[in-house]
Amino acid sequence: MATPCPSCNEQMLSPTMLEQGLPATACPECGGTLLSLVTWRGWRDQNAPGPAPGAEAPTFVADNRTALRCPKCERLMTKYRFAADASNHLDYCLHCEEVWLDRGEWALMEQFALSTVLPKIFTQPWQNRVRSDEAKRRQEQRWRDVLGEDYHRALDMRAWLTGHPKGKELLAYLYLSQTQRQT
Repeated sequence: MATPCPSCNEQMLSPTMLEQGLPATACPECGGTLLSLVTWRGWRDQNAPGPAPGAEAPTFVADNRTALRCPKCERLMTKYRFAADASNHLDYCLHCEEVWLDRGEWALMEQFALSTVLPKIFTQPWQNRVRSDEAKRRQEQRWRDVLGEDYHRALDMRAWLTGHPKGKELLAYLYLSQTQRQT
């Protein structure tokens, strides 16, 4: 039975190999791939996956932002971020245990060394960590913007205070010297 592409809805998915020994189905039009987690688990147990030697990892991969329907059961797939440093989402059907990878997302996951932990991405602890990492990145960016060229100096000072045996006392002294009126 032919399965329609959940992304472009124009083509039928056809058999392909995502990696050697890892069958999937792909869309010849948009380049997306539907991967069964059941199949992936069998492949992972038989192989030690990793980036292909000399393979160039993509720096940007277009991500389908629309809600996708699972091509097997027609239910809506849920979007999951796999890393704070990547804006891409993997679309996952909980019912069928199928993952939709937009063109290049498998290579992007390989860049982050995540293809070996694929099912963990769809857990709440993983998603919480991604959100926490993203919040930390935004917070550091705000400090970069506020401090400007002094940001790196502040990082050096923070590292010095963190490693200093009297770091807390030094920080309190600096804080108090800035908040108390000089008489």
